[in-house]
Amino acid sequence: MMNENTQGGLGGLDMLEMDDLFGSGSVLPATPATDQAAGMAKFMDVPLTVTLEVASSEVTLGELANARAGDVLPLDKAVGEPLDVKVNGVLFAKAEVVMVHGKYGLKFVSPGQSDTQSDTQSQTAAGAPVDG
Repeated sequence: MMNENTQGGLGGLDMLEMDDLFGSGSVLPATPATDQAAGMAKFMDVPLTVTLEVASSEVTLGELANARAGDVLPLDKAVGEPLDVKVNGVLFAKAEVVMVHGKYGLKFVSPGQSDTQSDTQSQTAAGAPVDG
């Protein structure tokens, strides 16, 4: 799928190192802080799609076709569990839904981790060697 290919291809991209490709364009003396700010400034107006994923469930086409008003589809996330915030389809953070002036809002509770990142951190914490 296209989403899987873009995640794999962009997974190792460090936006802070984009100056290597485009040059910093800064007239200030080069320091890590000024290089970082100059590199990111070029991307601040890039539009992103932020999606809140409540939960999911696998069903067959037949089950979905037979669904009627009043039917209930159980989902895979427990009530009260933080929800996934995705940016352009990639997990970005965990959040809770809140009310902001009568509209929905997101309260970020933790940075998001892909399954690969979680596995790597678990193995590292346990002292297991991690394939690089």
